[in-house]
Amino acid sequence: MFEAMGIDTTGETWRASAERHLQEVLAGDEVVAAVVDAPGGGLAASGVIEFLQWIPSPSSPFGRAAYISNMSTDHAWRRRGLARAILAVLLAEARRRDVERVELHATSEGIGLYQSVGFVPREGNPAMRLADPLSRPAGRPDR
Repeated sequence: MFEAMGIDTTGETWRASAERHLQEVLAGDEVVAAVVDAPGGGLAASGVIEFLQWIPSPSSPFGRAAYISNMSTDHAWRRRGLARAILAVLLAEARRRDVERVELHATSEGIGLYQSVGFVPREGNPAMRLADPLSRPAGRPDR
């Protein structure tokens, strides 16, 4: 998935942190993963939804939100409806939890799927991101 997005995946620090984080959060109920196993072993497709409690607002009276990420389908299994099935499972879980807002970031390859189920671009989105990461003591994980 990261390579398809043009992100450098070299280095082991992020992999170990991601593995540790997923083991922790998947043991609870704030993150749900959906996977499709490939026949003969391996992973054909996957996706994750993270549930968040935000401060309630006029557009989200209860502050229930979710973020979908890590949607990925192995090249050998694309165009078979697997990503759509994963997305359906994740959205069903969001509905079950009465989530008021679901967001994601789409690649050019995935945008058609997301639009087909009702996702729309956030026109005039004022979102901003800090350009330089906050300094961290050496050896401290990014959490």
